[in-house]
Amino acid sequence: MALIIGTSYEVSDDLLAQILKVSDRVKNMRATGALTPEVLSKLRKYFRIKNIYHSNAIEGNTLDTGETRLVVEQGLTITGKPLKDQAEAKNLSAALDFLEELASNASRPILESDVRQIHYLVLKDIRDLDAGVYRTAPVEISGSAFKPPAPGSVASEMTTFGLWLQNASTPEKTFTAQEAISAASAAHTWFVMIHPFIDGNGRVARLLMNLLLMRYGYPIAVITREDRRRYYDALEMAQSSDLTPFVALVSECIEESLEEYESAAEEQREAIEWAKSIASKFDQKEKVRASNRYEVWKSAMDLLKNLFRQTAERVSSTTHLSRIYFCDFGTLEFEKYLSLGSKGSAKKTWFFRLDFRSGSHVARYLFFFGAPSQTVRHHPDATLHISREDPPGSFRYERLDVLFAPNLPNLTEIGYNPSDESFLVRERGTGVHTEKVESICRRFVQEVIEKHFTG
Repeated sequence: MALIIGTSYEVSDDLLAQILKVSDRVKNMRATGALTPEVLSKLRKYFRIKNIYHSNAIEGNTLDTGETRLVVEQGLTITGKPLKDQAEAKNLSAALDFLEELASNASRPILESDVRQIHYLVLKDIRDLDAGVYRTAPVEISGSAFKPPAPGSVASEMTTFGLWLQNASTPEKTFTAQEAISAASAAHTWFVMIHPFIDGNGRVARLLMNLLLMRYGYPIAVITREDRRRYYDALEMAQSSDLTPFVALVSECIEESLEEYESAAEEQREAIEWAKSIASKFDQKEKVRASNRYEVWKSAMDLLKNLFRQTAERVSSTTHLSRIYFCDFGTLEFEKYLSLGSKGSAKKTWFFRLDFRSGSHVARYLFFFGAPSQTVRHHPDATLHISREDPPGSFRYERLDVLFAPNLPNLTEIGYNPSDESFLVRERGTGVHTEKVESICRRFVQEVIEKHFTG
């Protein structure tokens, strides 16, 4: 584990090696001219709306992407939507304007007063008396056992954080460009643990994180609504000073942004809103047909997930020495389902994870949605791919079909064909066959236990 300078946070050495590759990718894109001002200008509007929508959605805002765009870009009032939700979208847009101003002069340190100004812009016209003002009451973080500092300690905690932020926000003073992801992740986590304001801490934390990334020449990291559970889980683990899961999430979000930057550089198009490009391929009749197919497919995937959950709970209930932990990361939304089926490539989306634990021995298996492999490409729906944490404790996952190890389960991919209501299974070194869903769950769990924990 490596300590992040000036903080109590640590990151695994394996992950540091991975984020160095991301840093080199950013450097190469700039060196080759892929991140030109023209490309960045085209992406600015797209990423602004995406960032505002997801950052607010994580906190429970009900506006969808289109409504967010109408409120921010056209100043419209959406009938039937809470005025508070619409004010949050406008405020975050104003805060991003201020962020870009701060990012433009990398030699000027970010001050504690800048943090308060960012918060003021986030909360103005919503809670004016609290905007930019440190809290005077105790707070709790929903769903977390962590207790933020008492109100009387907030000012001194922020002074300490502010002094570190001044140095961290000036490139090459404390951190190099290769350390930017770790520094930005630490800024976010440290701030949110202080929880200095009565409301709006999450939004400000994500803004600070992206401000540092922008200062170091990186694209912003958009933590999406779909990543909400993983995001909160990573912050919960950071309470023990292990920032590895959070840095891994931020790194993946940056890589997703880079992919969109590369696409813009290659195609030089005015906008990169993949949802629009997908929607244009479908007439209304086709959209209805695809929606109906999606609902059938989604129900099947939910059934599969629930059976894996029940199987894990059933096995765990029979022993006090070992357990299988089930972690749910939500579902795949319609637009992402279409993207995976039509484009054949998209960023993986986590579905659920199984943690097999016996004593100090842990094996983590992650199920995520992706485009169908070549073997099952004739089925147009997204499929579940299976990966394993490798190496153990790194929070980096590799697909089972690219790993080479003696203790791998056979199952690598699961699909569903709504036409004949059958589950499709692909195994290592074999073709595709149909199998009952109950059998899939039991066989996988049995294989993992036999290969990892017996013998």
